[in-house]
Amino acid sequence: MRAVLFNPPVSAVQIYGDWNLSAVDTFSVPLGLLYLAGYARSRNHEVQVIDAPVLKISPEQTADRILSLNPDIVGVTALTINISAANQVAEALKRKGITAPIVVGGPHVSAVPEETLRRYSAFDFGVTGEGEETFAELIERVGAGDTTSDVKGLVWRDDSGEVRSNPARPPIEDLDRLPLPAWDLLPNFPRAYPNNPLETKRLPAASIITSRGCPHQCTFCDRSVFGSRVRHHSAGYTLDMIRHLRDRYGVRDLMILDDIFLLDRPKLFAICDAMIREKMGLKWYCLSHIKFMTDDRLRKIRQAGCWIMEVGIESGCERILRLLKRNMTKIEIAEAVRRARRAGIRVKGNFIFGLPTETRDSLNETMQFARTIDISFFQQNFLSVFPGCELSRDAEKYGSVEKDWERLSLWKITYIPDGLTKEDLLKASKMAYRRFYLRPKIVLQILLSVSSWRVLRSMAQALRAFLVSLTRRN
Repeated sequence: MRAVLFNPPVSAVQIYGDWNLSAVDTFSVPLGLLYLAGYARSRNHEVQVIDAPVLKISPEQTADRILSLNPDIVGVTALTINISAANQVAEALKRKGITAPIVVGGPHVSAVPEETLRRYSAFDFGVTGEGEETFAELIERVGAGDTTSDVKGLVWRDDSGEVRSNPARPPIEDLDRLPLPAWDLLPNFPRAYPNNPLETKRLPAASIITSRGCPHQCTFCDRSVFGSRVRHHSAGYTLDMIRHLRDRYGVRDLMILDDIFLLDRPKLFAICDAMIREKMGLKWYCLSHIKFMTDDRLRKIRQAGCWIMEVGIESGCERILRLLKRNMTKIEIAEAVRRARRAGIRVKGNFIFGLPTETRDSLNETMQFARTIDISFFQQNFLSVFPGCELSRDAEKYGSVEKDWERLSLWKITYIPDGLTKEDLLKASKMAYRRFYLRPKIVLQILLSVSSWRVLRSMAQALRAFLVSLTRRN
């Protein structure tokens, strides 16, 4: 069977809204599609991948490229923000006469499977949760002309057009059974995927994921794809993946995108010790929760090449942190950041404005907190209440909720807490960025981090967008 997988187009305006960041070309590798492609290929299916955002093609052009490959089945992964674009491609394919079934997977359909298929009739099937085994079984059933009505993890329509959901497929226990992601299916990988210059020291760079699932219960996060139980690739598999990227693609910089890379201490130390022993010389960044930022872990990852880590802080208000079920206090956050800086690791702190029960006082408290802890980079987004997260069940008790899926972007104001206005949130956002970044200490730190013309050029583009956005009247 011949499968074509595509990443749907999405515009910079759709993602960033009022923040004019379209000039800063950074793209994320569609790792979910690449795992799917690698697994289907291991079952002797022919697979092609079309990454529309990188190609900068429209839904109509994406459909034409898919048709030119004459697929037997078409798959797409979609977030909430690009589910509509995925549907536009599917509608264009139907309009142009495709007979191959079109399958949608990813976080959005996993969160609201039946509603997604009811709203978008151009999708023939939906795959919920982890997609590798479900999609591969679906390909084989379709190819053999067998019934698909009992495939676990599948959403489908019966003969009357009624949408049905099958029982969930159990998660993959041994992640090492999965082939490596099919990076070779991306033209010009990894050079077509430059990452944020403030998070990568050298090119080529690539991203990896070494585990699935997150043990925390943050109310703004949806865990419908991988769940709350963490499953890991082994240290050996992870090292093979890293060596493959280094040796075949010349990768010199890694973005490790696990929700909490520092979670499993024995695995973490085995990976780091091998990187040190083999003198891999890689620079890398990772994500973590402050609970796992212990001195021994931080020293070890610094020795292995980690120089920056990203931490979800969200708010400087204790009341809001408790409401979000963040399982941490401001004192713990500040101490974890100090430990990281002592180990020689920079910290990028992520914050969310416009959270339930947010007030002008809590916004000011968060701005002050961000400046008093020793983070190197400040990243602020607005709350979006995505389908499937715990907040989606009662967010309206605390404010007004945007329900248009196309508008749900972390860069747009789509949730307004009672007592605040959109103007309040936008004003606070601009003020927070000014107060944090227009300090001599931070300006000097950023200037000293310039390591190449590429970084300098990207910084100049980002600075221009930053200044335009801060001074624009909305």
